[in-house]
This record gives sequence, structure tokens and C-alpha cells, in this order.
Amino acid sequence: MTWRFSNPGQLRMASSDNNKVVQGVVAVLVLGAACAYLMSSGPTGANLTTWMNERKAVLSELQQIESSFRDAEIAQQSYIGTGNDAYMEQFKQFVRSGNAQLFKLRNEHGEAYGDKFRPIEQRLQALSEQLRVSAEARKQQGENAARDLYVTSREYRERMKLWKDIGDAEQYEISLLENKATKDGDALSYVRYICFIFIGLMIFGVWIVLGSRQPALKDAEEKNRLLVAELEAAKAQLDRLANIDFLTEVLNIRGLQAVLPIEENRTGRVGGQLVAVLINVDNFRKINESLGHAVGDIVLKELGKRVGGTLRPSDHVARVGGDEFLIILPDTQLAYAMRVAERIRLAISESPLRCSSELISITVSVGVATLPPKITSIEEVLQVTRSALKRSKTAGKNRISLAREGTSPEPEAGPVTRDIVEVLCDGKDFRTVFQPIIDLGSDQVAGYEMYSRGPDGAFESPADFFRVCVENNVLTTVDILCLKLCIAQTANTGNHLRFHINLFPSTILDTPIDNLIALFPTDRSGKSFCVEISEQQFVGDPGYLRDHVNALKQAGILVAIDDVGFGRSSLESLILLEPDLVKVDRKYVSGVSREPAKARLLKRVVNVAKSLGAEIVAEGIEVKDDLPILKEIGVHYGQGYYWGDLLEVLPSSTTPKPAFQPEKR
Repeated sequence: MTWRFSNPGQLRMASSDNNKVVQGVVAVLVLGAACAYLMSSGPTGANLTTWMNERKAVLSELQQIESSFRDAEIAQQSYIGTGNDAYMEQFKQFVRSGNAQLFKLRNEHGEAYGDKFRPIEQRLQALSEQLRVSAEARKQQGENAARDLYVTSREYRERMKLWKDIGDAEQYEISLLENKATKDGDALSYVRYICFIFIGLMIFGVWIVLGSRQPALKDAEEKNRLLVAELEAAKAQLDRLANIDFLTEVLNIRGLQAVLPIEENRTGRVGGQLVAVLINVDNFRKINESLGHAVGDIVLKELGKRVGGTLRPSDHVARVGGDEFLIILPDTQLAYAMRVAERIRLAISESPLRCSSELISITVSVGVATLPPKITSIEEVLQVTRSALKRSKTAGKNRISLAREGTSPEPEAGPVTRDIVEVLCDGKDFRTVFQPIIDLGSDQVAGYEMYSRGPDGAFESPADFFRVCVENNVLTTVDILCLKLCIAQTANTGNHLRFHINLFPSTILDTPIDNLIALFPTDRSGKSFCVEISEQQFVGDPGYLRDHVNALKQAGILVAIDDVGFGRSSLESLILLEPDLVKVDRKYVSGVSREPAKARLLKRVVNVAKSLGAEIVAEGIEVKDDLPILKEIGVHYGQGYYWGDLLEVLPSSTTPKPAFQPEKR
């Protein structure tokens, strides 16, 4: 481009304009340098990588420190309870490991880290010293003196605050990255600010400079976008490190603690219950001593995989100790949880682990507990389940035990005495109660569901006496006794009634099918019998029951699937087994008149059942308002407290009277 001027005034004006252009260029360069300095003041490139790696290392070491001292406390408590010197050796090993990790944290990450964590280190050392003193007291003065010495110490009272302070230190490391990510993300605003100034200068004639700077601006924006994405990915990785066990890649205590209140709140809203399963590897110390800690780590990794492979996507598993895993099963009945525990035990014990040339046989002891409402911490869950786990260990390991209800640890006690087991197996003190099943079309009694009740007192509840049966391996025996008692109660009843009797899937599988069928009378005098199998007690694909179900149906015995829900697994069970009746669980029936979504889902189940030739029984009917909706959907039968409480004897009339008549709205 050529500039032509006709007089000196034009020349001076052009010179002035050129000076302004030069000043504008200089201003842009100065502002660009300032922005570059601001952007470079935070960690970027190699500095950012080093900075993140250092915080990852600190976070990992904090987790290992917490795990070591928690394991030391568990080993010390085990020593106090048993006096076994092996636990004392484990305690010393965990304390040494924790002190070594503290030393590493203090010396490898600068004086600032040493000053920050020195108070925690001093409190940990005080706690470990108190643990050691009480352990020595166990050797010299006995269990009670040692336990009293420990639980009355200041270190014991403040240990939960100590674990919280360590957790706060871990959270502090994460917050550093969050703050840095926020500050560095603001670098983009500086670039935009320069862009606005640059556009303003362009109005004064700096269009050449603008054209040359646009590609650089785009490059700067792209670099900042990549930097923000990198920082967000690093934050996500640190969050994962804070909640995932680095060895087994399942949750750690902190991760499971975050899950617990969520599941507790959901259970409080929708009903159901939480069940916890505590797993401990049998003789894990021998594996470490004979094959080395590297092999022990491989065993724990494989254990985590096998446990995870047996669970539903909604279940949660965490490593809570050196060789302990805790599982939370949401919305689960105790019978199903017991089947899950048995499936885990078999998955581990029946497939030895091959490590190089070694074939390692592994077994686990398991404790199962129904969690009480409003439980708030993993420590409470461990208290509830640890007593059941201890019973499994005491009874010979490689077995499952159930905890009793309540939030407090169970008192020290041996296994259930043989006297109680003999009473349950005798069956003389059992009784039967009845609940009518109503034909919604005619409002007449179509039949009765029969429930067994145990001896008066502690074992009257089915949940209690069946728990004892499972623990003592007499479930099938007692289940058959209850079946015989129920059948005997129908001897003098009227014709054309149907009697529903519940059986465990394991009873159907463990009893030769011909022997099971032979228990039912051949001359039924117009009566019919229906065997109910709970869908919530199925383990995996229920196809293993198909042959037994078909044999019962061919013998003239009806089969019902009980506790059916709206999930895909329920529908698959119906298609596989093709039952005569489908009983929908009460939580999907109660209040159907007020919840259109529930009515639509119930209609879906009714359609599937009708396509299979099955009839529908709706459980849990308590109000009259639900009846018209159920009839309209196509439900054949109803059952619930709307027609009264459970009956001690069978009435002579088949016309039911509602227990109460709710007011019409």
C-alpha cells in the first residue's frame, strides 16, 4: 500500500495517526504480556503435573495412614477379646506401617506438610501408645481390665475426632485443586478483556494488527479450554482417589459413608430395608506369612472382583479393613440377603486362585444384619454386623451367621443351644394363622393363605425362628414341618376353597419332588392347594426351579409367585416359570387409587400375567377406595387387612366382612 500526501499538514496528520497505531500496538503487547504473566503464575504444563502428582501422593498416604491405624485398633480389640498373640503381632505390624507412612509424609513433602500434619501424628502416636498399654494390661490383668483401661482413656474418646481430622486433611487437598481450577479458569477472562481493548483500538485504525492477532487469540482460548478440562479431570481423579480403595478398586470407608445416608433417606421415603453383609477372609495372615504380602494383595484384588460380580448394580461394596469387605444391600429382604451371602461364599471358596505356580484356596466368614432405621455411620453398621461375623469364626469359619435386631453389639454368647433347635425341629409348639383371599368379582372368600408361627416367646416371629433354622442348617426340615401342619389344618374345611402355603425355594430343591408331592392329600374333596414361592428369594435366573414347578402343576398343585414387583427381573421370572397365580407385593398395591403411575405399572403386570394364563392376587389392600381401581385394571383376587386381622381358626362362612369402612371422599 502506498501513502500519498498533497501538503505538509497531511504529512503531520499521517505521522500522528501512525504514532497512534504504534501506541495501540504497544498497548496491546503490554496487556498481552501482563495476561501471559497472570496465566503463568499458576501451575501449568510440567509444573501442573508435578503439583497434581504431589497432592495425589499426599492423599494416598493419608488413606494408608488411616487404614493402618484403624486396622491396628481392630487387631488390638481382637487381642483383648481373645488373648491370641497373633493379633498382638498384627497390631504391632500395623502400628509400624502407620508410623513409617507418617514419617514419609512428613519428610518427603516439605516443611509445610510436616507442620500441618505434626498434630495429627502426635495424636496417632498417643492413640497407638494407649492401644499398646491396654494390650499389655490384657496380658497381665485380663480382658475386663484392659477393655476398661482403653474405653476410659482420652485417646479412645477422641479417636472419632481424630479420624474426622484426617478426613478433613484429605478434603483440604481436594479443595486446593478446586480453588486452583477456579482461579486458572479466570485466565480466559483476561484474554477476553484484551480482545475487547484490541477491538476498541481497531476503531482508531489498527485493522492490520487485528488481522494478525486473531489466530493467536483463538490459540489462547483453545489452550485455556484444554487447561480447564485438564484441571476438571484432575479434580474428578482426586475425588475418585478419596472414595475408592487403591488396591481393590472398590469403595473405601469414606466412599461407603457417603453412600449410606443417601440409601437411608431413600429407604425412609419408599419403604423397604437395608441389609449389611460383612465379609472377612479366613486365615489371611497365613497367606501373607507363607506367600508374601504381594500375593496377599492379589488375593484381596481377586476377592473384590468376585464379590462385585455377585451383586446388583444398586448394591455397594467397600473394603473397610485389611481383609474385610462390607456390603450394603438396599431394598432387600433378609431371606434374599442370606442367598446373596451364600452366593458370595461359594464364589470364593469353590474356585481356588492360581498365582504363578501356587493354587490358593480361600474361604470367608460372613455376618449378615438388617440395619435399624436412622443409622448414620459405617461404625454403627460394623458394630451391628461384627458380632454375627464373630459367631461365624467361632463356629468354624467358612460359614454365614445372622445378627440379631438392634443397633447395639450382641452380648458374648455361644451358638444356639441344641435344645432350641430340637424344639424347632419337633414342631409341636407351632401353630397356624389364616388370612382370607377374596374374589373381587363376587366378594366371596376364594381361599386362605396359611402362615406358620413358632413357639411363644423369642421364636414366635417367623423371621426369628427361620433365622435360627438357617444358622443351624435345619431350614428344610422346619419348612416341611410347617407344610405338614398347614395341610393338616385343612382336613375338616369346606369344599371349593384354595389353601396357599409358602415354601422356600431351597426346600423345593432339596426335597425329592415325588416326596414333596406325596405330602399333599390325594383325595382333596374339592379343595385345592397352592404353593407360594417368593420372588425376592430367587437367586439369579430362577430357571433352576422350572422342572420342580412343572412337576407340582402336573400333580394338580397350583404354583404362585409371591412378592412380585414391577422390575424386569420379576417379569422374567413370570415368563420362565409360568405360574398359575401372580401375587403383587403390597407396596405396589397400597394407595393405587391415589397414584396413577402405580396403577399403570400394575396394569402392565396384569397384562403379562394374563398372556401367560395366570390370575392376579393383589396383596396389602387396606382401604375401600383401592378396590374399584383394582377391579378396573383386571385384578382377580384381593388380600389384606381391609377384611380384618389374621384368623386363629377358619370360619364357617365364606362371606367376608370388611374390618372398617373408610369415609367416602
